[in-house]
Amino acid sequence: MVGIAVGLFFNKLSLHKENQPTYYNLKRLFPDNTHLVNPLISVDNAEGGDTKLESIKYSIIDYVNKCKNKGYAANISVYLRDLNKGTWIGIDADRNFTAASLLKVPLLIGYLKLAEQDPSVLNREIKYEIEINGIPQNIVPENGAQLGKTYTIDELLRYMIAYSDNVSTTLLSDNIDAKFISNMYLALQISAPDPEQLKEYPVSARIFATFFRVLYNATYLNPDYSQKAMKLLTETDFGDGIVAGVPENIPVAHKFGERRYESKNYSLEAVQLHDCGIVYHPKSPYLICIMTEGRDFNSLKDIIKDISRITYEHENRAMDLL
Repeated sequence: MVGIAVGLFFNKLSLHKENQPTYYNLKRLFPDNTHLVNPLISVDNAEGGDTKLESIKYSIIDYVNKCKNKGYAANISVYLRDLNKGTWIGIDADRNFTAASLLKVPLLIGYLKLAEQDPSVLNREIKYEIEINGIPQNIVPENGAQLGKTYTIDELLRYMIAYSDNVSTTLLSDNIDAKFISNMYLALQISAPDPEQLKEYPVSARIFATFFRVLYNATYLNPDYSQKAMKLLTETDFGDGIVAGVPENIPVAHKFGERRYESKNYSLEAVQLHDCGIVYHPKSPYLICIMTEGRDFNSLKDIIKDISRITYEHENRAMDLL
């Protein structure tokens, strides 16, 4: 398995013409500047400035337009970031979708942040005593928490991420301070979800990508726990999206989310399917977040797979020219 790179990337960001002023948006842990140290969370430069990414963008736009024209999807959003250079492109990347199971990633980060302070947190046990009924999952987990059994937090985190088990997620959510999670969002300068409205929390591909950026760069969790998070995310068993568009030997640390909307008489109104993560291309790792909305899950799976394939093939061609 390709090792998961952990390191800052901002030393390679400048791709602008000589003498052209460059402006970066620096996100720091304490925006109020009241602390003696102020860790850097991320560095944002303007979109574009990378010939390779611009070429990929035109290909994806052409594909997206064809899918919309044929009625395969109503909305498609893509955020793509070169993790070596820090350059990025977006295609309707600020459109909000329902986060759904993508929110399992920040919950994972929250628990690992607690474990930084007290590693025994991961060995604490939670018993699944009262049956939990949540939103039905179109993509049914192959494994998860069973009623009457006791699990460590570490085991539940794996069920939540690897299998997207909603029961494990609920058990974990019920056993962590909501204020702690809210403060984590605020530290990353992301709007914190209302605990009562989690099912409908809106997020864009560009904003959600922040969680993967801080994991890859180990700028919120320390390197060991960032590595642990990424290792779990490489075990996600959803293989019909981003993973289906890259060769089998290429590791992908990712999380998917899905949501079904019905009318009052239970007729289908829309479905959403998202897949976001990091593709560990051996020469040029990149972060890609694809969010989709339409009326058929299989069509949306194919769209995510095809955008992933288009991206990887462009990356390969660009690397061959170097």
